[in-house]
Amino acid sequence: MHTNFNKLLLVVIILSSCLIIQANEANIKPGINLLKSAIVPGWGQLSLKKNYGYGYVLAEVTFWSMQFYFNQESDNNADASFKYAIKYGEVDPSHDYSEQFFEDMREYLSSGFEEGGYNAHIAEKAQNLYPEDSEKREQYINENSYKEDEYWNWASEDHKVHYGSYRRKMDAYADYMKLMAGAIAANHIISAFDALRLSNYMKKVHFSVNYNSDHKPLLNCSINF
Repeated sequence: MHTNFNKLLLVVIILSSCLIIQANEANIKPGINLLKSAIVPGWGQLSLKKNYGYGYVLAEVTFWSMQFYFNQESDNNADASFKYAIKYGEVDPSHDYSEQFFEDMREYLSSGFEEGGYNAHIAEKAQNLYPEDSEKREQYINENSYKEDEYWNWASEDHKVHYGSYRRKMDAYADYMKLMAGAIAANHIISAFDALRLSNYMKKVHFSVNYNSDHKPLLNCSINF
């Protein structure tokens, strides 16, 4: 679903970029020019005969291409990790597991109460929390342990580690996607306000974009008096 959407969006962006090349408008109203570059970065600049607008277009196509690539790689590693878990972790391919289940598979050899198992960890934690209350221990175990239909058992520690490498790659590509999403947003914001500035409306106003720790764009504004 996400892959098909990204493909469609990439095609729309490329087609829009081709249309921009033919743009011949002049004396565009500032608000309209801002809207143009907010929709397709570079459009407003090219409408005002500013050829550097092609740089915004190229950046947009590049960022979306990278977003598509990272999405594909994240999906590929997720699929590879699931197939690997079926083959070496005795996972039921017909069961609908949560993401937390797949994450716990990275940390524990099995879902059971044997040594190295997730449920064994839960039982130990229950003992530490309620050393004098067997009823609460039992309740905690029942509420937090995996049931029989949520089962895995790695063939070896090496198999668990190899599975974890797939999941780490999947997470890394997901982080790259967030970074690209921030870059795309920044490209739209900078292009839009630059187009507004070019429209003789905000000549003294300058904008720049930085990123916070979550890779989200932060818009900075400076005004020359």
